[in-house]
Amino acid sequence: MNNTVSLALKEKLAFGMGAFGKDFVYIFISMYLLYFYTDVLQIPATTAGAILLIVRLVDALFDLPFGFLVDKTRTRWGKLRPYLLFGAVPYGACAAFLFYAPAFSQSGKIFYAFTLYLLISILYSIVSIPHAALNTVMTDNIQERAHLSKYLVMFSGIAAAVAGVITVPIVSLFPNEKSGYFFMGASLGMLAIIFILLCFRGTTEQVTNTDNKSVPLRLALKTVMTNIPFLILCASFLLAQLSLGIRSAAGIYYFIYNVGNANLFSIVSGIGGIIGLVLTFLSPLLALRIGMKKYYILVGAFTVIDFLLIYFTPVSNIPLVLTLNIMAGTLTGLTMFAGWGMLPDAISYSIKRNGLHIEGVYYSLYNFIQKLGTSLAGGLAGFVLAAYGYQTGNAPTPQSLEGILVTSALIPAACALLFSILMVFYNSNKAEAINSQIEGDRSNVL
Repeated sequence: MNNTVSLALKEKLAFGMGAFGKDFVYIFISMYLLYFYTDVLQIPATTAGAILLIVRLVDALFDLPFGFLVDKTRTRWGKLRPYLLFGAVPYGACAAFLFYAPAFSQSGKIFYAFTLYLLISILYSIVSIPHAALNTVMTDNIQERAHLSKYLVMFSGIAAAVAGVITVPIVSLFPNEKSGYFFMGASLGMLAIIFILLCFRGTTEQVTNTDNKSVPLRLALKTVMTNIPFLILCASFLLAQLSLGIRSAAGIYYFIYNVGNANLFSIVSGIGGIIGLVLTFLSPLLALRIGMKKYYILVGAFTVIDFLLIYFTPVSNIPLVLTLNIMAGTLTGLTMFAGWGMLPDAISYSIKRNGLHIEGVYYSLYNFIQKLGTSLAGGLAGFVLAAYGYQTGNAPTPQSLEGILVTSALIPAACALLFSILMVFYNSNKAEAINSQIEGDRSNVL
C-alpha cells in the first residue's frame, strides 16, 4: 500500500522521539566516552583509542547481516517497529553500565570497557537501523520523507544540545566524576527507553513490499556495490563523521585544558545546538531551492573555514572562541541533516535501476558508516593526543595543548574539506543501464 498523503504531525513527532531516544545516548557517548575512559577509568589514551577502533571492526560483522534480517522480518507490528519494541530496554540499560567505573585492575577495566562498548554498539544497531529505515515505509511521498529526515536530525540535534549543556554541570554536583557519569548514563538510558517506545507506539508502516522476500544477501550486496552514488555518499558521510566525531571527542579536552573552563563547553554546546535546530528546521527550504547536493557542499565549506579559524584563534580571545565554537555546533546539525537527507535519493536511484527494495541493507550500511566514523574519530583522537604527549593525571604541556588543538580543529577541517570535494562527484540523475549480472540474478530469484 502506498501512502501519498501527508503524515500527521503526531506521527512525525513520534518518529523524531525515536531519534531523540537513541541518539541522546549515542551523542553522549561520542562526546564523553573517550574522556571517561582516559580521565575517569584511568585507561591510557592509546588503549582507549584502540578500544574504540577494535569494537568497530568486530561490530562490522553484525550490521550488514542484521540489515538483511530486517528486510526479511514480517510481524504483526511490521518489519521495522518490532526492533524498537524489544531493543529499547536492553539499549537503555546498557547505557548505564557503560559509564560505570568498576574497582577492577587495569586489565579488568580494559576488558569491561571493551565488552560494554561492543554490547551497546550492537544494541544501537538494533534500534537505529530500523528507526532510520522507517523513513522509507511511513510514506512514499518524497517531500514527506524529506520532512521526516528533518525531524530525525532536529530531534538528534535537541539530544546533542541537551547532552552538551547538562553533562558538566550535573557531573559537578556529585562528589566525584565516577558517580556523576554513572548517574548521567543511567538517566539517559531511562530516557532512551521511554522515547524509543513512544516512537514504536506512534508510528505506522504504510508502505509495504512483499515481492522481494527471496532476495539473497549476495544479490543485495551486488546491488549496493553497483550503486555509485551511494558509494560516493558513504565515503563522504564517513569523512563527515570523522570531522564531527574528532571534534566532538576532543571538545571537552579543548575547553578543560586549552581554554581552562569546562563550563564553557556546556554553553557552546547548548547555544550551538539551539541555533542548529532552528537552521535545521529551515534547511529543507534552502535544500529544495538549491538542491541537497549543493547544500551539502556549502555546509562543508563553511565547516572547513570555521575549524581553521578555531585553530588560529588565541584561546585568550574568549568572545571569538565562543562564537567560532558555537558555529561549529551549529554546523554539526546542518551536516547531519545533509548526510541523512541525501540517503533516500541514493536508495531511490537503486530502486529505479533494478526494482529491489532492500532499504534495510542500505540503512544498515549507512548506520555502520556513521558508527565507524564516530569510533575511528574517537580512536584517532586518542592516538593523536597520545602522540602529542597527553597523559592522564599529568599537567598539560605546550606540546599536549597543541595536540588537543590539532585534534579539535585542524584534523576536522581537513576531513570536512575532503567530504565536500567528494560530493562534487555525486550524481544520481544520470541514467544508467542496469547491470546485466544483477538483472540475471534477480530474474532467477524473483
